[in-house]
Amino acid sequence: MTALIVPSLSAPAAARSWPTTAGWEVFEGDDFCGLALDYEGKGETRLTVAKMTDGSAAMAVTNYGWSAKKGEIYDLEFHVGTQAFRGGKSVGTGESYERRGFVTKFGADFFPAFASASSLKVYKGDTLVDSLRLQGSGAALRVVDQCVGNLRAVKASQERERQRFASIPDDPFATGRHTAGDASKASPARGNPADWISTDDYPADALAAEAEGNVRVKYTINASGRIESCTIVASSGNASLDRATCSALTRRGRYTPARGVDGSSMPATTEFSFDWKMPK
Repeated sequence: MTALIVPSLSAPAAARSWPTTAGWEVFEGDDFCGLALDYEGKGETRLTVAKMTDGSAAMAVTNYGWSAKKGEIYDLEFHVGTQAFRGGKSVGTGESYERRGFVTKFGADFFPAFASASSLKVYKGDTLVDSLRLQGSGAALRVVDQCVGNLRAVKASQERERQRFASIPDDPFATGRHTAGDASKASPARGNPADWISTDDYPADALAAEAEGNVRVKYTINASGRIESCTIVASSGNASLDRATCSALTRRGRYTPARGVDGSSMPATTEFSFDWKMPK
């Protein structure tokens, strides 16, 4: 599946498959659906456009030959057919998507222009960054709209189900934040957990959206002291930041394993919160 902009924009393994339409790859993420197309020419540009469940747009343009830097802000102008989009921030992706490039957020008014236009031109000042054909984009966007409609219906159903059980605690027998059976000794972290996440982990689409927020997660510390089964307890409000939190903790987090009453290592669960702030 395509590497996406947004959400980091990779499609999760359990995502539904959607048909390639008019040459465009159509894919599904946790809270977006998108389309992508590879172009021949200098650096083999890849264009990826995602429609979020809130109706907004995120677009990534990447190229093997570019030197865009991750997190750097670029002042770009986009000509989608006869309509110009300017004034927004484009954020460098570095090598996040193998190719280097940028990601930009747009409002819902981007999609009608994109669906009807025959070309997309990107300018950096007076310099033409790239000129891309958009043949078949309207047909592919119609499939994307079906995908987004499906995601919205699924999320609405999940929220109704969550509300049904909202008053029931996850574990009514838990006596503290660590809930590892009869563990007699909690799992101390090896280092400061806040240092396990850095601004280098900021997803490109979250940078473009200037997204910030506090996320709370719950995870299991296995008998080897590694983190697994990380889940979101309270969202930051941005799905990419939520995913980046669990990803960084799972990769870097280390604990001294909890001990049972017999002294043997055993799993434990704990919670952790992190406050995402835009890099300065």
